[in-house]
Amino acid sequence: MFNDRLEPSPERLEQLYNLHSVCEALLYDSPQAAEALFTERVKQAFSSSQSLINTEEAMIMLNSLNRGLYDFFQFYLHASFTECCHKNRVNGYMSCLKTSGDVVRVGIGVLESYRKCYYAAQSECDHLERARGYIREHISERLTLESVSSAINISSGYLSRIFSAVAGQTFCEYIRDERIALACKLLRASSFSIDEVSERCGFSTPNYFSTVFKKCIGQAPTAYRLSFEPNKQK
Repeated sequence: MFNDRLEPSPERLEQLYNLHSVCEALLYDSPQAAEALFTERVKQAFSSSQSLINTEEAMIMLNSLNRGLYDFFQFYLHASFTECCHKNRVNGYMSCLKTSGDVVRVGIGVLESYRKCYYAAQSECDHLERARGYIREHISERLTLESVSSAINISSGYLSRIFSAVAGQTFCEYIRDERIALACKLLRASSFSIDEVSERCGFSTPNYFSTVFKKCIGQAPTAYRLSFEPNKQK
């Protein structure tokens, strides 16, 4: 234990706490490269240990790896893997840590847990972009969670969760915002009638379009268009 001996040197603390290069390897290189680098770091940190290692130092190193990966992904990808971080902290370090091989084994488990979270997040982003692309191409049509999820071959429940978790809004909110954004563009730059704008943006009726538009923009469609008339005459 640290309390039973001299304060560790700055070099020793650097060995135990700074695992940034391992985090970089996992994100920018490969899982195998990250595992190999972490294994080498453990060997360097506990090279003088022929049998038993210092348990507190082992815990510090694993905790540094876990929190370092969490912070790294949050900073560079804006991805918050809080559940993964918590599970690693609560469960991953409870195993018996007696040798450097134990530290390597648990550390590789931590790396693998973040790798799975990262690829799952990447997959969700890909599905979200496919859904957004389909919505943009079919904005004038009736769009439902079921029709869009079927078009991109995922379940409606999964698509709903992706919009909430990744996009930060519900599926219906995203559709509404896309339709209103297109309506604003058409009202500013086209001569389509209000009824035509409503139809091109996928609203069921002009009255419903006007109601939603006013709620979102603060003006009725006609008033919004008139506010841009002076710009058109310049």
